[in-house]
Amino acid sequence: MHTRIGWMVAVSATAVIFILTLGAVGSEIRAFSEAPMLAEKVKEGKLPPVEKRLPSSPVVVKPLERPGEYGGMWRRAYTGLSDLVGARRLVYDPLVRWSPDYKILPNLAEKWDIGDNGRTFTFHLVKGVRWSDGEPFTADDIMFYFDDVLFNTELTSTIPRWIAPGGKPPKVTKIDDYTVRFEFAEPYGLFLDQLACPHGMDLVTKPKHYLKQFHKQYAEPAKLEELMKEKKVSSWARLFLDASDLRQALFVDPEIPSICAWITTVPAPAKRFVMERNPYYWKVDTKGKQLPYIDSIVHDLQAEAQTILLKAIAGEIDFQGRSLGGMQNSVLLLASLAQGNYKLVPKMSTASVGLLLAPNLNHPDPTMKKILSDPRFRKALSYAINRKEINKIVYRGKGIPRQAAPLKESDFFSESYEKAYTVFAPDKAEALLDEIGLKKGRDGKRVRPDGKTLEIALDVMVNVQSWVDCAEIIASNLSSVGIETEVKSETRELFRQRTQNASHDIALWSGDGGMECLLEPRWYFPYNSESLNAPFYARWYQSGGKRGEEPPAEIRKLMDTYNEILGTVSREKQRELFGKIVDANEKNLWVIGLVHDPPDYYVAATNLFNLPKKDFQSWTYPNPGPICPEQFFFGKKR
Repeated sequence: MHTRIGWMVAVSATAVIFILTLGAVGSEIRAFSEAPMLAEKVKEGKLPPVEKRLPSSPVVVKPLERPGEYGGMWRRAYTGLSDLVGARRLVYDPLVRWSPDYKILPNLAEKWDIGDNGRTFTFHLVKGVRWSDGEPFTADDIMFYFDDVLFNTELTSTIPRWIAPGGKPPKVTKIDDYTVRFEFAEPYGLFLDQLACPHGMDLVTKPKHYLKQFHKQYAEPAKLEELMKEKKVSSWARLFLDASDLRQALFVDPEIPSICAWITTVPAPAKRFVMERNPYYWKVDTKGKQLPYIDSIVHDLQAEAQTILLKAIAGEIDFQGRSLGGMQNSVLLLASLAQGNYKLVPKMSTASVGLLLAPNLNHPDPTMKKILSDPRFRKALSYAINRKEINKIVYRGKGIPRQAAPLKESDFFSESYEKAYTVFAPDKAEALLDEIGLKKGRDGKRVRPDGKTLEIALDVMVNVQSWVDCAEIIASNLSSVGIETEVKSETRELFRQRTQNASHDIALWSGDGGMECLLEPRWYFPYNSESLNAPFYARWYQSGGKRGEEPPAEIRKLMDTYNEILGTVSREKQRELFGKIVDANEKNLWVIGLVHDPPDYYVAATNLFNLPKKDFQSWTYPNPGPICPEQFFFGKKR
């Protein structure tokens, strides 16, 4: 039986900012201590002693700088229920988790075994973890999620693809109270990575002992009917889904038990939404001090993001990266740093570039389709673009011109692809256009093979001004080499309609997948509906050839290679295979990268410690969760 845990911990122990350790290390700690607010409750008989609330071998977090001090109120702000994703990113405890440098670490699962060539995954849970109400967290809770929620057709109409690769969900078996086995029909090399993503939290946020009161399988019919009337819903399924929704469980209903570091005591959308430390949190620092260090997190409701920015500049925010205005307001934050009561922690986007060009390989006009499908044309476009000008005007000189290639920090970085065709060389662009047969007419404009003037439209969302600014510069650059170019600034709805129907010439969108290349491969080959350069090829891939448009052999080969990656659990083999996809992208330049975004920032109080020097920013990496906010602490009184 193959095991991955040894390899992962060995790599991560030397690479990450701090590590999580389990088992033997936790058992070496002879005594545990707790926050004064909890010690007082123990004295009052409201809580059992800390030793009874922790696992016998708790998960140990090595603080970034030093073991912290207890106490303090972490101040942040939010704009309403739709902005709870910011709070969601503070409480991150799936079975396995990302390290700060995008490696897989143990978490609620202290170890795992991978067998049957990547078809079987057996997870061994940390023994003694408890929900915030003191009830044990066991394999029964995970089984409840699968047997009674995910596999219940009244509650789940479509099983998410990440847990059912190829549309085939795994067989999930309870081996004992602390061991769960997943058996997939085919090898699934990205299962651990998927579990570390935010959706992996779904498995560990369904406390069976609490939620079964809302479930037809367990509740007494009369009591269930009574609850339905009380909540004014017409079905038990609606009652259950409302009660078990992740946002509801973490932030809206204080009655639902949690395994996270802080639990809601004053629910959103209150003017001041409050989370307090979980007395049963199952992690300690290297001195045996139960985490988290900070007593509470308060989220003040603000009508506008601009108000949150002003609060940050005034020193009224202790740690926050959301709703600060992004790149546009970074200059203001930097300019006010000297007189402000805050410091800044850079957040690097995991996108390959802030913006890329996606030439439409599924164009409805056969002549345009042939032109856009010619790699020489795409390379000509790349040579014609003045990235230094874009960087200077749009990114204030702080970005990095590059292709939509994996980032240096990833396992798949290619320096040659990063730099390919990025030199501003209009003469090379002109030569390639001439070679293709797109000669200039008397008016200096390029002419298509059918005699029509070559006209290109750049589709871009109107509400992102920096993207529109980039499009205008690109249009000017392309016009200078004879390509008549216009910018189509559109609403999101119209943009989505045109790109999903493949009605566009070239679409502009962010270059996701610079770090999470395997999880977000949409720009490396036509993977899903977000692959705006070939939505019909992507539809063919997703449907197994039943819908969409069959791609040419070279693109089908990329799809086959990615499927092979899905079937291997060896990171070395995955790296080798994805390297072939990267090489093919360098050769063909299916999408054209521009500039990698300059860093965005967290605003942090000057007396907040155990912060990293930098962090990543991504959906798959729910920052700041992977840097363990439970080990943040205030070093002195305000």
